[in-house]
Amino acid sequence: MLRFPDVQRSRRKKGLFALSSLLLLVSSQGLAQSGRKTAKPPQNQVSIPQPSDDNSEAKFGTRDLQNKVTLLVGRQGTSKKLLSEDSIFATFVKRLNEVKGVTATSLGDLKRDDLVKRAKTETDAVVIMVRFDVDSFQGGTIILNSPDLDVEIAVFAPATGKETFKGKVYYKAVGGPMMKKDNWPNGTPIRITTEAVGIEAAEQVGDWLLVEDLKKRPKQ
Repeated sequence: MLRFPDVQRSRRKKGLFALSSLLLLVSSQGLAQSGRKTAKPPQNQVSIPQPSDDNSEAKFGTRDLQNKVTLLVGRQGTSKKLLSEDSIFATFVKRLNEVKGVTATSLGDLKRDDLVKRAKTETDAVVIMVRFDVDSFQGGTIILNSPDLDVEIAVFAPATGKETFKGKVYYKAVGGPMMKKDNWPNGTPIRITTEAVGIEAAEQVGDWLLVEDLKKRPKQ
């Protein structure tokens, strides 16, 4: 058989070219299919609102008053003068001032009798006492240097000095000697931070202020 080298080389080149084209086509289709597999259609994303950790602020805003009131706040501290007393009292006054229609001013350290006398000299301003007492007797045991506090709130009416409201909050310091069970609303509420104690005490007064404000509003 006669063989023509040039013709064979030409056929071999054409064959290689056709094979390369076929491989390239198959490879392109594979990549396209692979891309379709990995590409996912966009999904609708739903934003889920996260619950707020501080519900007390929203709750406190519902106590806004229609009738303006002035509060004069005195503090009767302990002989130990604990830093927690300062923190609780400052938070208490600050929180009351956040109520619309309320202006609260500190009178400093005064005893109950002095605050009652001050209330009798006022014509409109309401006098409030915040009294601190160290809880040194717990579970039948005397606790030396106890950091826990009983925080009492008393409200005195202007002109008469009559006690018109009384509240109480228990401050349980973290790492204190004994743990008490919070049985609120059937008993005294227990809080473990000074800020929480000040807020709780202010909210108790805020509830009372709202009731008094509702009494003054015109009937519809």
